[in-house]
Amino acid sequence: MPVLAHVVPLTPVDGVFTYAVPEELEREAVPGARVVVPFGRRRLTGIVVERSEGEAAGLKAVEDVLDAEPALPERLLALTRWIADYYVCAWGEVLKAALPSGTEVESRRVVYRTAMPMERWSGNGIGQRVLAHFDGDLFGGADGGVGVEVLEAAVGQRVSASLLRRLQATGLVRVENELEEARVRVKTERRLRLADGIDLEAAGAALRGARQRMLLEALAEVEGSIAQADALQATGASSGTVKRLARYGFIEAFDAEVERTADEMEQPVEARAEVTLHRAQKRALGAVVNAVESERAETFLLHGVTGSGKTEVYIRALTATLLERKTAIVLVPEIALTPQTVRRFRAHFGDRVAVLHSRMSPGERFDAWRAIRAERYPIVIGPRSAVFAPLENLGLVVVDEEHETSYKQFDPAPRYHARDVAVMRAHQAGAVCVLGSATPSLESLANARAGKYTLLTMPERVPVKGHAAAPLPPVRVVNLTREKKVRRLKGALSDDLRDAITARLERCEQVILLQNRRGYAPILTCDDCGFTPQCRDCAVSLTVHKPKRQLRCHYCGWTERLPVECPSCSSSALAFLGAGTQRIEEELADVFPAARVLRMDLDTTSRKGAHRRLLNAFGRGEADILLGTQMVAKGLDFPRVTLVGVVNADTGMLLPDFRAAERTFQLLAQVAGRAGRRDLPGEVILQTRNPDHPALQFALAHDFDGFAAHELRDREVLGYPPFGRLVGIEFKGPEERSVQALAEQWTRGLVAEAQKVARLEVLGPTAAFVGRVKRQWRFHAILKAPRALPPSVLAAVVRGAQDRSGSLPKGHRVNVDVDPVGLY
Repeated sequence: MPVLAHVVPLTPVDGVFTYAVPEELEREAVPGARVVVPFGRRRLTGIVVERSEGEAAGLKAVEDVLDAEPALPERLLALTRWIADYYVCAWGEVLKAALPSGTEVESRRVVYRTAMPMERWSGNGIGQRVLAHFDGDLFGGADGGVGVEVLEAAVGQRVSASLLRRLQATGLVRVENELEEARVRVKTERRLRLADGIDLEAAGAALRGARQRMLLEALAEVEGSIAQADALQATGASSGTVKRLARYGFIEAFDAEVERTADEMEQPVEARAEVTLHRAQKRALGAVVNAVESERAETFLLHGVTGSGKTEVYIRALTATLLERKTAIVLVPEIALTPQTVRRFRAHFGDRVAVLHSRMSPGERFDAWRAIRAERYPIVIGPRSAVFAPLENLGLVVVDEEHETSYKQFDPAPRYHARDVAVMRAHQAGAVCVLGSATPSLESLANARAGKYTLLTMPERVPVKGHAAAPLPPVRVVNLTREKKVRRLKGALSDDLRDAITARLERCEQVILLQNRRGYAPILTCDDCGFTPQCRDCAVSLTVHKPKRQLRCHYCGWTERLPVECPSCSSSALAFLGAGTQRIEEELADVFPAARVLRMDLDTTSRKGAHRRLLNAFGRGEADILLGTQMVAKGLDFPRVTLVGVVNADTGMLLPDFRAAERTFQLLAQVAGRAGRRDLPGEVILQTRNPDHPALQFALAHDFDGFAAHELRDREVLGYPPFGRLVGIEFKGPEERSVQALAEQWTRGLVAEAQKVARLEVLGPTAAFVGRVKRQWRFHAILKAPRALPPSVLAAVVRGAQDRSGSLPKGHRVNVDVDPVGLY
């Protein structure tokens, strides 16, 4: 019987499509392999998800197999299927996310001009302009093919498929679907080596040129081969010299694959000091290792205060995993944390560690992914996308700082939560999963209390490198409202915080300041008429970026010049409201002119390697103050940091989101943990206008249990997670009325489907908190269900509403977000 391949294309089109497999491709077209298949008028990359035998008549055939071995292990295929079902998205979108970007092959429409004279065209308008461009000098005459997207850019208008068909019918053009090569490919370099069995003395005597002899002698001094570029630079020889020596049979020139590596893998690491485990660490490690050695799939919630030694537990657990000849994944929430984490793990595991993250170049990610697939690295470290690392024989998955919202993917689909995917991947592989945090998410805490996870606690800081265990630092609250009334507030820094910084600078200690807002000021306003510049494409005010004299939108990136007078009334009375990291940096320079300040936010870390350079400089003592957004709050360990100041603890606290208090408490508790981690005592100062807010009061006492009890009581009354399930539905489009109409139509379908299920609520639709982003109007609705309702039922309700709504209006989108971490 003919072999059939069931293929999922790497597109948002939902479905599995069956193709015939030519006999010569049968061995390679197996589940997990990437294949090129015809799809409508195009050819594109898909993944074989299943094989069968059956009648092939009428089926299109697989055209090519791109991998000698399957790109995705079968267990990873099963995980992607679960993600598609749970997060209500196309399987192809998940498969695409699981592969390195830029490796897919697709066809593009290419237009060729024939020799037929232009007079054959009876139409005018765009068709005439297309032909005129071909017959002019722009595309080099009639012979060259031009991609449709290039043609559209040239004529300044969309070139429709129907126009191309009419031009083709008259014989004026020929349209082909041509495969484009993948944007990312294996990198090779030309290398040189001596030919086997060469008599160097005789070869040297036979050569006349000094450069030829020098190149031959250089190759004789190296073992194996050398890069041609290096050999030519060292000897002054040319490529012609290489060709002559190869023609004589003295040397061989060949292409060899070159592995591109991330910056983190090139950095030197310090020798790892021997660490003695504390009692709580031993207890936690024993439980994890027992599960690993017993091959018992189990999920642990490791709740340890900042400085309690969670990373050491991870390292020992990984060691035990490798001894069992198994592999492991370690997820970290921020790219900024990756260099520090990689350095610590490489100090212990050497070259057995690979890294995957989005700041790597596409080529670096591709090479790392291939090396992992080839089983060269048993440990993979990275942010959320590393959960898809193509490891076989998985034994352990660690999710550090599991509470972090950065583990949730927003756009594009799949909108998965890497923590929950990690738990499922470990479960499917029969592996152990460890979720670590000083401030666990309330969902994970509820799972532990319900017995789904095993709770491990480490309530105290531990000694480090011979230093005594440091206590958690005292926290002091500064009431900004009261400070302003008594005129003790100059700028953004209170007198208390300024005095504390001064004391640290005098003692040559270091300070971390958190201001979770980048830019100079969030609002520019006119004191005379009240005008505030708005983004042209988003429903938000523009943020002042003073160093570059810019106003910038933090949603779409739109920029315009910072005005010197009001664009509305021409007044010069312009005022900056609020403070971002740039303004705090300026204030620090005024108040502490001798202090060395490093600013760490999205603006200063956009270049490759910037995170690592900033943190290394601070760690070497090249700066006194590290000022930044939330990326300075997590996972950093600097022994001379004795003061942490939160410039505005209210940022984010009052957002219209039921998780606002939880996120505020977590951020404050995490940043507080950066202070006093060695012998030098630490202190934390929180500036706020809401000193009585429960999140601040519990953070003041380092009381996670108290905060969790308080917040869980409120959540249970309202039926919010972890006591309920939520699905957010976002509606987007270019016109407000059409988006609202779509939202209302879709919501009616949701209501109709929800009526089939008890206790299922539909909330909305309403305009989103930010009603317009990137010229797209936004409405949203929420599906709310009790926790006991199976996720499959919620997914069926959403898919039922999709079926009821039919095709979407042109330019409109509906995004489904299961288990959203934000509702604004």
